[in-house]
Amino acid sequence: MMLVALLAVPIVMCAIGKNDTSYYGAFKDGVTAFGTNPFTAPWQEIVTGLGWGLGYFGMPHILVRFMSIEKPSQIKKSATVAIIWVILTLGAAAVIAYLGRTFIMSDGTALSELLLPDGRKRIFIEIVSDIFPGFLAGILLSAIIAAAMSTADSQLLVASSAFTSDIYKPLLRKEKASDKEMLWIGRIVVLLVAVVAFFIARQGLDNEKSWAADIMNMVENAWGLFGASFGPVVILSLFWKRFNYAGAVAGIISGAVADIAWLLLFTKTIATPVITDTGIYEIVPGFIIGLVVAVVVTLVTNAPGKEVEAIYARATDTSVDD
Repeated sequence: MMLVALLAVPIVMCAIGKNDTSYYGAFKDGVTAFGTNPFTAPWQEIVTGLGWGLGYFGMPHILVRFMSIEKPSQIKKSATVAIIWVILTLGAAAVIAYLGRTFIMSDGTALSELLLPDGRKRIFIEIVSDIFPGFLAGILLSAIIAAAMSTADSQLLVASSAFTSDIYKPLLRKEKASDKEMLWIGRIVVLLVAVVAFFIARQGLDNEKSWAADIMNMVENAWGLFGASFGPVVILSLFWKRFNYAGAVAGIISGAVADIAWLLLFTKTIATPVITDTGIYEIVPGFIIGLVVAVVVTLVTNAPGKEVEAIYARATDTSVDD
């Protein structure tokens, strides 16, 4: 559903433009707020856009899919599938954004004017609603719900598993919890997290024009925090056998603190910045600081033992299937 929707929209937009160039127009003087040159984005926006890619390394709902791979020998094939998926979906999204900058709605309104100042996050919704008939637009727009559900269910399961396996059983029940008890605790956690998430999302529904942007802002904040805290640790764990527990803990904490501090002090996502608005996505400085701290702490602390190195060697050997 998601792939079809993302590929169909730019294809139809190009087809419309080929038959009627006035529909989404050439780069007309003064029509858009972007000017006649489509490549005038400031360096902060470029860094921010590229910074989104750092979040993939720390996303639990993405990592858990790789953890569910049956055999180590299937990792390369899975990575190839994932890379192809990302190229297709993000490439199509970039084309939609590019064409949307000069898109003219069916009523003659420039899409860029309709979405100013902060409505660019609704570009897909507005274009689909304008160029597709009602029932088809509804099907394509359901791809947004499909994407949300795909992420939400994975996040709920990860949160439940993390609480029951890493907190409840080892700390609260001291390894005495039965499988049935763990199952019910996991279900309760899923319910609680879902209810809290519902009320957080519900706050943005008071203004129907801003709810999508509000939810997107929360997604940006969560993406940045996960990527900055867990991303460097995941990368170092995979490619550096010297990496140790102290470095991992330090990297997670420092990345998270740096991300939150940058969000509160140097961006306007949540409120007026205390210091200044840099225009740089908080995941970028958070990821860099988390990576540097993790490396430094690892180097100044004891190296992992032979047992850990043996585990690393087995984990990185994709030629075995046991």
